[in-house]
Amino acid sequence: MKIMVVNPNSSQAMTAHLKEVLERIKNADTELSVVCPREAPPAIESAYDEALCIPHVLRLVEKATAEGYDAVILACFSDPGLEAAREVTDILVLGIEETSMHIATMLGAKFTIITLNRERVPHKARDARRFMIENALASVRPLEMSVAETDANPDKTRDRIRLVAKQAKEEDGAEVVLLGCAGMAGYAVGISEEMGLLVIDPASVTLKITEGMVAAGLKQAKCGFYAVPPSRKRQSGGMLTKKKKVRRYGNDIVIKQEEGKCL
Repeated sequence: MKIMVVNPNSSQAMTAHLKEVLERIKNADTELSVVCPREAPPAIESAYDEALCIPHVLRLVEKATAEGYDAVILACFSDPGLEAAREVTDILVLGIEETSMHIATMLGAKFTIITLNRERVPHKARDARRFMIENALASVRPLEMSVAETDANPDKTRDRIRLVAKQAKEEDGAEVVLLGCAGMAGYAVGISEEMGLLVIDPASVTLKITEGMVAAGLKQAKCGFYAVPPSRKRQSGGMLTKKKKVRRYGNDIVIKQEEGKCL
């Protein structure tokens, strides 16, 4: 199977980090591409950043569809453009936020989201309400680090995760902790055993869920909520399918599986 992982920001370093982590856990027969758009913001840390990156995310979803991919993963813990992406394609599209939040409710009574900064706390709480799982949300706690810092300084990030996870467990009753940024991919390893609670890396979990769903032949229904937009129906192209050709996207950064670097 072919899976495209989209890092919605333009950070080549973070995209390479994601690729390194996901390559270690993918199935042997999974062809994995990790991509990011040049034109997007260097980090997604606000609603404004999300809005700026969505057109580029949608173009990459269209590119994946045209090139015969089986699924796309949006590797940002705000799932920018997720619903629109599901409307414009007939392949599976999952976001790491929605997927990992639902997984967290299956693995403990209460979960905490570790987000990057205080300004994002109400956004994450709102998303839990939107997914109708707010009763399972113990808290949202800020790491007080930027996206770039979490990617560039793993030791400091892990220390902060330990501190905040301890607070979530002792003060909020959390049994599960979600690392609420793709820049923290791979950082859950070892911390669960050390802290005595479950720490989830959303990007890694979503990759494995995606592989399972593709193998089972599952993807979003197209008859209602994710139906093709009327504006697309009026256009000659309509919904993109895996065999439909689209225009070239020469400005996108693609990390080739065998090279592990941005081109």
